[in-house]
Amino acid sequence: MRQTRLSKTVIGFLVIGNGAFAQADVQCTDQTCFVEAVRACDPASFRVQDPAGLGAEGEYSVVGSVGESCQISFAFSENPDPAFVDKPLTFVVDPDDASKETILGALERCLTKRDGADQCAGPLLEHVANVAPARGAMEAGEGPLPCGQPVEVAGDPLYPMPKDGKWGYVDRDGTWQIPPQWDRVKDFHEGRAMVGGQHAWGIIDREGDYIVPQEFESASVQTIGEERWATSPFASYSEGCTVANIFTDRSQPTFFIDRDGKSYWREERPEALRSRDIRAFGSFSEGLAWFREDASPGDLHGWIDPEGTVVIEAEFADAGNFSDGLAPASVDDGMAGFISPDGQLQLPGKWTLDHAEPFSDGLAYVAPRPFEGAFMTASDFAFQRVLFAGVDGAKPRVAPIDSAGAFHDGLAPVLAEAADGSRAFVYVNTEGEVAFVPDDLDGIKVCDPRTRPEFHNGLVRLVVADDGETCEGQYFTSGLPHYDDAHYIYIDTDGQIALRQER
Repeated sequence: MRQTRLSKTVIGFLVIGNGAFAQADVQCTDQTCFVEAVRACDPASFRVQDPAGLGAEGEYSVVGSVGESCQISFAFSENPDPAFVDKPLTFVVDPDDASKETILGALERCLTKRDGADQCAGPLLEHVANVAPARGAMEAGEGPLPCGQPVEVAGDPLYPMPKDGKWGYVDRDGTWQIPPQWDRVKDFHEGRAMVGGQHAWGIIDREGDYIVPQEFESASVQTIGEERWATSPFASYSEGCTVANIFTDRSQPTFFIDRDGKSYWREERPEALRSRDIRAFGSFSEGLAWFREDASPGDLHGWIDPEGTVVIEAEFADAGNFSDGLAPASVDDGMAGFISPDGQLQLPGKWTLDHAEPFSDGLAYVAPRPFEGAFMTASDFAFQRVLFAGVDGAKPRVAPIDSAGAFHDGLAPVLAEAADGSRAFVYVNTEGEVAFVPDDLDGIKVCDPRTRPEFHNGLVRLVVADDGETCEGQYFTSGLPHYDDAHYIYIDTDGQIALRQER
């Protein structure tokens, strides 16, 4: 993922850095000083740090005049990949047109190997050309968008499992089907899974073969320890496609990728959508996908079909996936409900919900009011409290829902108010009854209840304490393959441990 990392670091020209400078007559401490030096083509240097937090630093230096242009040098002094350090790259700009934008633009073009009059040269350029000859490349698909129909995949389910600091996939018996080799992975959906490292992500099939090479990252990052890790740029596959939101030299508009790894709508969208400033697409569900369009004073959401036809006009403040013929939508903050495929409100009778999530297993999690959770059926509220069975002759009790995830395999994760006022992490059935409490299982202390892990293919993956008692002192929601004092287990719908990471 080197070229992408370089492009992000170049943006650091807009951020002032501290530290030693290269040998020059002037050592600038801000970009205005350096731009003035370029305009005069006088020797000067300016040190920058990476605003994305990727651990890279570099220096710009004015070299001197080349004809009517001014030659500038750039080199990394620090980089997560040592192979990029101390390899200078030179390029030229027109002094009369010098600005932070033109200097940054010239360097970006050099590092992304675009043609131009920038006269790019030097060891860094050669290294980038050698290690990333086709960065950001992806074969374009032909014909209509192959999305909108569920995909059935033969074969037993595969489950992510870490070993020796890397992720791979096992079957229900714990037998390795894809050897451990990645820093982070996602669950399989429709026979495809996202796999990645600190920055680069790709997509594999059930054999572990890449259908999209591990070369892509998103523009968003998360902090893990003291490092920044790029989040996956790919959504889970749904109805034949994934939605991609990748970063190469800049954030690109979202587009679709089919199960063969071919891209659609990346270079050009359907004619009906070209005049719209669409910022994002959602996944296809029941043949429709939501889109988010810039519409001052705020973004609006609508839905399209696979041909790119706008089926529901962009009139909603928020949107979600269709399921059981209904999709969550809102017309303003705190005014949510469920609409039908013709865009009409169906549930409840007015826009009275504070928030709503898509249906799953016939139930949808909603917030009737702020900080108040409930589940709804397609016609009415199902339950707003969960029922704890009585133990040792005690009476059953009910508890308000603080927050919850979606139902899968007949169970949903819920954070409910415990008897002592704290929050209890439980799994409930479709009647609102507590099926089991993970922390009540022998030797189990859940470390990641905030993520409300959901069931998938009959099992749910949890991070639990090695000593069965405490998870303090670490951030356990990052999906790393190894934690100092915790490990992964899978629990089945009966509340029994089905798989456990080898410690």
